[in-house]
Amino acid sequence: MALFSKRKRKQEYFSTATIITRGTYSRGGFVGNDSIHIDGTIYGDVKVNNVVIIGETGRVNGKIQAKQIISSGICQGNILCDSLELLENSRSLSHIKANKILLKGTMKGNIACGGLFVHKDANIEANIEAKNISTGGKIQGNIICKQIKLLNTSYLKGNLFADRITNEGGHVEGFIGRYSEMVKKNPQLKQYEYIFTTGTETMLLGHKDYYVDVQEELEKNTPETDEECIEAEFFVEG
Repeated sequence: MALFSKRKRKQEYFSTATIITRGTYSRGGFVGNDSIHIDGTIYGDVKVNNVVIIGETGRVNGKIQAKQIISSGICQGNILCDSLELLENSRSLSHIKANKILLKGTMKGNIACGGLFVHKDANIEANIEAKNISTGGKIQGNIICKQIKLLNTSYLKGNLFADRITNEGGHVEGFIGRYSEMVKKNPQLKQYEYIFTTGTETMLLGHKDYYVDVQEELEKNTPETDEECIEAEFFVEG
């Protein structure tokens, strides 16, 4: 019965999803009520009420907002969703806000979330604020959370503030402190704002020296010629 239900949901997804095929370019973004599967390239924001799937050849240069996002491709823009999965071959240059996140690929930016799992093959450059974290991957950045589990393959280069740390053989290269003490000194952390922490100093992200300028990176990588992208319509290669 469970297998049938999953198959039925998959059929319903593909019957209603918009498909951006490989070799297809769209400029101007996408807004829809259903799902979208992207194997081509979208230059602009994507906003849907259901699922965004980005295949290995897919790319989005813009903000993404959806109920669920699953990516094996490239994301360059802020992400807002309930559930996010960045799979093995994915690359993301994004500031991310989500309820739950699974990271298996390469990611650079900042993260604010409820639950976060970092796979052993993941490579993350991010300042992270979360409630619960389990990591077996490589993280370069500062972390503040309620509790964290460091698996034996994990490596953190940055400062860590948590009330409960379970270390199963991971390595931390940085200062370790208590989350609750940080909140007492910095009440704004209760709002789960993005932060940058170094030593005893804490600053809200936004200072140009401490965060990735996503918009600047987008402008660098946005195509300028009609051969690369035709504005306001689709262009299919070959």
